[in-house]
Amino acid sequence: MALLPLEVTAAEGHPDGIVGGPVLEAHRRALVPEPPEGSAKEGTMKWLGQWIHNADDQTADWMSKTDTPETRKRIRRWSRMETIGVMAVLASIPLLLLAPFATLALAIWFDVAGIDRTDVYWWLWGTAAGVPLGGGILMAISSDKRLEACFADGYVSTGRVDRVIECPGGGDDPASYELRVSAELPDGVVLRRKVYRDGNNPRRRLGGPIRFRHNTLDPDDVHDVLFDGFSGADANVA
Repeated sequence: MALLPLEVTAAEGHPDGIVGGPVLEAHRRALVPEPPEGSAKEGTMKWLGQWIHNADDQTADWMSKTDTPETRKRIRRWSRMETIGVMAVLASIPLLLLAPFATLALAIWFDVAGIDRTDVYWWLWGTAAGVPLGGGILMAISSDKRLEACFADGYVSTGRVDRVIECPGGGDDPASYELRVSAELPDGVVLRRKVYRDGNNPRRRLGGPIRFRHNTLDPDDVHDVLFDGFSGADANVA
């Protein structure tokens, strides 16, 4: 693709660009449907089947927005790994619920039979804790890798942070931030996107350059975005 020069729009909105507000729409569309009614076993199986179906549909949608077979393979691979991570976390729920009862039953049995096998408890609780931990790590890594693959064949633009919206966290959860960014293309079209960030307050980034990836040139597709860094004021639009 040819590289073209890029302009950025001026800040707008609140005088200091920082406003408070409730948590707005999440960056990623939810894949998990509401649990169905009925018996617990039947409801769980229907919910799980619907979740897998939705995940497959979402993967197909991600793949349809890419240009190369290699990128589609990456999306499919990391999407599957993400699904495995989710399944591991779900499978760990009954493990954690049953672990205390299994511990009590083993303690009674070992005491009556005169068995000294404390290592069994380590294996029991190691499995109960290790499965959700491993699944959560796999899910987090795969999600990031899949997201990178989804935008690998897209455009790279540098725009300007026009506004920062603080989204207060609930309870002990830290606040997150929604950055309203814009970038003016050479033909005069202004892209508007929403970038979600955690961590330190990005107030100092207000009015500064921000680089992001996007798959379309739709000016109002605010969620078609992947944060690519704050540096690189001289980056171009592909």
